[in-house]
Amino acid sequence: MRARKHDDSSDDEPRAERGPSLKKIKPNRANDSQRVKTQEDSKLADKKWQSWAPTATTSPFPNFPRPTPADCEETHHVLHSRHYAAVEEEFNDPNTPETIPHVLDAMVVALLSAATSWSNAKRAMDSMKKVYGSVFAYDAIYAAGNGRQKLEDAIKCGGLHVRKSTLIASMLQQVHERHGKWDLDHLFDASDEEAMKELLTYKGIGPKCAFVVMGWCLKRNPFTVDTHVFRIAGLWGWVPGKATRETAQAHLDARVPQKLKFDLHFLLIAHGRVCLVCRGGSKSRAKCVAREEVKARLKARKKS
Repeated sequence: MRARKHDDSSDDEPRAERGPSLKKIKPNRANDSQRVKTQEDSKLADKKWQSWAPTATTSPFPNFPRPTPADCEETHHVLHSRHYAAVEEEFNDPNTPETIPHVLDAMVVALLSAATSWSNAKRAMDSMKKVYGSVFAYDAIYAAGNGRQKLEDAIKCGGLHVRKSTLIASMLQQVHERHGKWDLDHLFDASDEEAMKELLTYKGIGPKCAFVVMGWCLKRNPFTVDTHVFRIAGLWGWVPGKATRETAQAHLDARVPQKLKFDLHFLLIAHGRVCLVCRGGSKSRAKCVAREEVKARLKARKKS
């Protein structure tokens, strides 16, 4: 339809009462983009929760009998005799805190230590201290402008810096939008289920990172499965071959005795770093000496 010709007689009508000019109405693309992003984030959070929730307190493999309590006890005995000194040395490192008192800080540490060694994570944290004055200087990290690039450069020495800087920046954005402050310590008063549900809503926080926060900060003592633990669990027959890291974590958290969870997690990591048979990328066809010792102890235990 053609536009009606302008009628000068209508100029007596106050312009403010006519409504806005069509030329001045522009779609708010920033708001639309943010709305789409929020919807995508919500879908991702729901997907992570729905994946974890069904086996939150039970094993996804209820008919898979291992590891038994005896498996865990004898493995703890053998690995403690072999790797206790290495684990103790790491915990005596002043850069390895016994606990992380604040939830958001623990989430950042969990992201920095994900998919890499603790030594690499410490390098990244040391660099952040030099650049920002602290690993947890969130106002400076969140700053506009070149903030993302500055963070990326700061943690480059720790590896996976592009992905991790993106995840940390996105997570801080979510915290800022939801709470307006750098504080998630309300999760101390939440149930395990409530805490996991909220942690999984943040970018980059999957079950493994959430378990790190639950254990290291909230002191809920879950059994965390990292790369080393997952690999050894497969090699030692503690999980079925079809297990993913997420389902392995749910299975092992349900089966490892509570009193052994913390120690066994770190002992398995220490073993996975140095064992020529069990370490990552090993092509050795030899038998793991520690595993054979565990088998022998289990056999003797049955006879006694």
